[in-house]
Amino acid sequence: MADAHRKSPLSRTSALDAAFDAARHALDEHDAKVVLRMAGISVPAGVRIGSGSKVGDALSGLTPPFALKGLSDTPLHKSDIGAVRLNLSSPAEVDAACAEIAGRMKKAGVECTGFLVEEMARPGIEMVIGGMTDSHFGPMIMLGAGGIYAEILADVTFRLCPISGRDVDEMFSELRIMPILKGARGKQAVNLKAIRDALMALGGPDGIFLRQAGRIEEFDLNPVIVRADGLTAVDARFVLKAAGAMPAPINPRPAVTVDAFRPLFAPRTVAIAGASSTGTSAGNRYIRVLKASGFAGTIYPIHPSAKLIEDLVAYRSLADLPEAADYAYLTVPADQAEQVLSTAAGKVEFAQVMASASVDHRGAFEERLCALARKGGFRLVGPNCMGTHSPRGRVTFMEGVSVEPGPVGIGCQSGGLGMDILRRGQNLGLTFSGLVTLGNCVDIDPSDMLEYYLSDSETEVIGLYVEDVKDGARFQALARSNAGQKPVVLLVGGLTDLGRNAASSHTGAMASSGQAWQALCQQTGMILTQTLDGFLDALQMCVCLQPRFGTVEPSVTLFGNGGGTSVLATDALDRAGFTLARPKAEAEVEFAKIALPPGASLGNPIDLPASVLKEHNGRVSANILRINRELTCPYATIVHLNLPVILGYLHVEGFMTNLMDAVLGTSLAGLQASHQLLVLRSDRSEEVDGWRRTFRRASMERGVPTFDEITHAIDALGNFRGYEDYLTGAASDTSAGIVAKVKGE
Repeated sequence: MADAHRKSPLSRTSALDAAFDAARHALDEHDAKVVLRMAGISVPAGVRIGSGSKVGDALSGLTPPFALKGLSDTPLHKSDIGAVRLNLSSPAEVDAACAEIAGRMKKAGVECTGFLVEEMARPGIEMVIGGMTDSHFGPMIMLGAGGIYAEILADVTFRLCPISGRDVDEMFSELRIMPILKGARGKQAVNLKAIRDALMALGGPDGIFLRQAGRIEEFDLNPVIVRADGLTAVDARFVLKAAGAMPAPINPRPAVTVDAFRPLFAPRTVAIAGASSTGTSAGNRYIRVLKASGFAGTIYPIHPSAKLIEDLVAYRSLADLPEAADYAYLTVPADQAEQVLSTAAGKVEFAQVMASASVDHRGAFEERLCALARKGGFRLVGPNCMGTHSPRGRVTFMEGVSVEPGPVGIGCQSGGLGMDILRRGQNLGLTFSGLVTLGNCVDIDPSDMLEYYLSDSETEVIGLYVEDVKDGARFQALARSNAGQKPVVLLVGGLTDLGRNAASSHTGAMASSGQAWQALCQQTGMILTQTLDGFLDALQMCVCLQPRFGTVEPSVTLFGNGGGTSVLATDALDRAGFTLARPKAEAEVEFAKIALPPGASLGNPIDLPASVLKEHNGRVSANILRINRELTCPYATIVHLNLPVILGYLHVEGFMTNLMDAVLGTSLAGLQASHQLLVLRSDRSEEVDGWRRTFRRASMERGVPTFDEITHAIDALGNFRGYEDYLTGAASDTSAGIVAKVKGE
């Protein structure tokens, strides 16, 4: 028996139904192409034949040359085991090739369920279209250069489903093969619309992959032959999910609103378990930190026997408190934490647990904590975390940090990293609306923090350190709904762990969690960073700078002392995709009026040795930067100061103050103002670092982000420009209303 693709009685859903109900691991290529054809994706004309089939009769409707492929219900890389023969011209050749392929599949331990004979596709450029299921965010689609070297070339790009037309355009722009597709060196361009249509049919809002996400684990169309007149999916592989592989439904979450989280960020009553009468424990330290930070509420120590702790009346349990505690902070060991929380019903709104159980007992411990939280009706932060920092409530878990309120809201799955963010961020001049260390996230997780900070009027910029997102669909939905209106900076741990060793498709082998996070950020305007320094730098940029909309050339002016440094900076700009701004004729006329001694250059880079910077008591810089800003009009200006050299002129009266005013006075508020960044290079001596701190404080007050090295500034500028590009695209996709929202109008 034989059945042509174009005459198959199977619909795309019934092919999947039959395979899934039979617990098959994959659609064989014939059924896979039925699914594709029903979705409007062109496949070669072909027939399925079985052993004993009359090959001549089966091929009567096809035109040679033929391609012959072995079929199997298991995922199969046919070329790897020799299960493909090409350029067959007669029924006799096909018949002989069937026997040969069957033998090879048997030797490889693969059951052969039949054969697919197809007309050979006309030549073109080989592409790959694939899909895989990310463990966090679900269906994700891939486009790239295809063929047998797809994994080696790795010229691929990913997006999370559902994709939009804008996503497809961006995928095209990210491929190195794109100039070839557009007809490089006089070649005929391929039909990009056909590729777009195929991607949307697979990964769009009504695409196969999204609607069948409960059944399809991953798929490959490799190669897809693309030509000027369209495309043909030459090979197709659909790997199915195992029965019972669907994740358990996420239980309904409590409401996350500013009012609901008020007890965590602005508690009126705080209970502390873990303080002692000897005054040496972490709980005692926390009480002293609360007092030092100016907490104005009531503090209730919890202790089984002590009467007074830190001059405060102690209570045997949470149940014994005279009133409910908005926030309970537990510094006791894991087994004692369970005992304390067992009395929390009706007496606690939020509890934060520092302790963690051993690896062998962690799962059971966390399940018991969840059960206690549900029974007691309270929200749980942790376990395995450090605490919450909330200036609005005068609450912090760290000694010696400022509780000055600010615009940055942080959720952090690492306690130690949360402390680094707080201390190092404040050294950079960042101030916080809140910082919550989340630990193992048995209840409150990064999605909760994202939702809270998005609705919190005191938070203007959000930063998240994430290691695991339990409900990726919710996190993605929140990010998509925000659409960049409030800047979100991400630092994600574990991106290099591919976790795809058992992948059955090219797509699965090439995909990683890092690519899923990158796709999420490209589709939602989030800023993805790779290091703590990069994370803090991106937060600075979002706090200090207003995004510029529309098409703005990526031109940069370099201004500073140190010719070699400027040369290296120019190289770094070029690698990052920036150009040096060319002074306009009007600017050159004005520059010519400035009399400078030999050794100074007013081109770009603008290089003024420290001996020149001191001219006019340090005021010479102000006029130069004004001309650059008003007449050259670069996208950004990076001012870099070699402080050890500059400090050699401290004897010049007013030099440092005037230089600071000259550099920082050029920063203009407003959406279309040129961005200004300040790099303060130091030799790490105490004197120089002291001046650097002075410059930083003044810079943050005037909205100028500061950096230790020029490369850090360039990386941060590149990240921020990506955010601006997203906003510009989002504004054109929806309406100019998003511009007003980002501007706060």
